[in-house]
Amino acid sequence: MTVLAILVAFAVLLVLGVPIAYALAGASIFIIWDQGIPLSIVAQRVSAGVQSFPLLAIPLFILAGTLMNESGISERLFSLTRAMVGHIRGGLAHVNVVANVLMAGVSGSSLADCAATTRVFVPQMIANKYDKGFCVALTASTATLGPIIPPSILMVVYGWQANVSIGDLFIAGILPGLMIGALLMLAVATLAWRRKYPKDEAFSRARLVTELKRAVWALMMPVIIIVGFRMGVFTATEVAAAAAAYAFFVGLVVYRTLDWRELPRILLSTARESSAILVIVGTSAPFAWVMGIAQAPQQMLDFTTGISENPLVVLLILNVFLIIVGTFMETISVIIILIPILLPLLNALEIDLIHFGIVMIFNLVIGQLTPPLGVLMFVTCSIARASVGLFLRNIGPFFLVLITALMLLTYIPSIALFLPNLFR
Repeated sequence: MTVLAILVAFAVLLVLGVPIAYALAGASIFIIWDQGIPLSIVAQRVSAGVQSFPLLAIPLFILAGTLMNESGISERLFSLTRAMVGHIRGGLAHVNVVANVLMAGVSGSSLADCAATTRVFVPQMIANKYDKGFCVALTASTATLGPIIPPSILMVVYGWQANVSIGDLFIAGILPGLMIGALLMLAVATLAWRRKYPKDEAFSRARLVTELKRAVWALMMPVIIIVGFRMGVFTATEVAAAAAAYAFFVGLVVYRTLDWRELPRILLSTARESSAILVIVGTSAPFAWVMGIAQAPQQMLDFTTGISENPLVVLLILNVFLIIVGTFMETISVIIILIPILLPLLNALEIDLIHFGIVMIFNLVIGQLTPPLGVLMFVTCSIARASVGLFLRNIGPFFLVLITALMLLTYIPSIALFLPNLFR
């Protein structure tokens, strides 16, 4: 059994258009059958792969985000950010960035944030004489903040695979998320000045106070998540349940925008999204087991250290590798497949797993902006009815900003580790 044979089988299935979950299962079954191992091991590994208490946080966080969006929370956050930064030149573009920072603290999903902000902001920005290509490129780029600022489904999956504290990962994402948002706002300010984009409404303190009061319940959700973790009140799964209950309470009792009759549809939508993720989690388990049997982790360690044993060089190699992989593979499956392979290498070079988790997640999310997979690109272009060519012609400045942020996160670990170390 060789690693090459496993990867070739997997790649062939992907090229044939087989969904990634079935490609993982198919490659595993082929190799296991070829080696004469009982096929019952596949069912056992799939079952064991999803029998993890932390994974319960995934459907609960999805439910919490759906409830918050259905309750009109996103519109309240958008109005708040418009009152905060709309008066700056290129105001609506700045609002786009800040709104995604706040939305990331609610949904934890780049796709959910991308869809919501595209529907709201792109038409408004175009009506205010912003270039359409600029609008779609900016909106997709700001959506990368979703998995970085807690809560984050990708952090739950990474923490489960790497056996590190999900609470520490959540806290570690705060400063990187704010830094990325600040760099994007700097890029927006530069482009807005060059292109003479308009300002929004004049700043009004009274309006800001009013919008803050309207959005205060939404802003409390990330606080509940972080404080609950740090005080030891909740585990990762329990805080997800608390977030879902809080979102339900806010929508039904406080804002009264959530209808009981909508609950079955919301639960069905949550079940669909959760099952899609957990099917990938389950089918990744036998694939990871087969890779382990084939000694892929040891081969990865030998290959990488053969190039260099300097952690800085290794991190650069991994960044390039992850950028490439992230362009054509779904992020959750990449994390599940690669972490067992990379752990021996990371431990041998004493690379902090919390720091690497933030770097890896951000790296893979950047890959969602580029072909051939480019889910953020396709979602934004589809909703805004823009061509992929127009998107690609305008993504350059924002892609450069995100790569700069990635390098800062990679080589200044304290950006991610300062807050976790502070609260330990």
